[in-house]
Amino acid sequence: MQTNERWEFIYNQINGINEPDVCEWVKDESSPEGEIGPLTDQIYEARNRICDRTGLNPDSDPDLELLFSGFEKLSRVCGKLMYHYGRQDQATNF
Repeated sequence: MQTNERWEFIYNQINGINEPDVCEWVKDESSPEGEIGPLTDQIYEARNRICDRTGLNPDSDPDLELLFSGFEKLSRVCGKLMYHYGRQDQATNF
């Protein structure tokens, strides 16, 4: 597996996108017991409370859509960069 494919595969596994039995050495962190699941729940609960208070529709408001799609893109880019920097760090034996 090439480096670009590998980081995305790991990212998808951590976020529960892959089938559960695809990669046993990487934990699905999107579950309620994982690191990501509770944070995602908090974010969506806050979004729903804000929408309830303001009367916004979370599925059709362009600014809310931009915030959430931007957050997801930011998360993906950070994951990719951390993977690549980690590989460089490992290669230089710091």
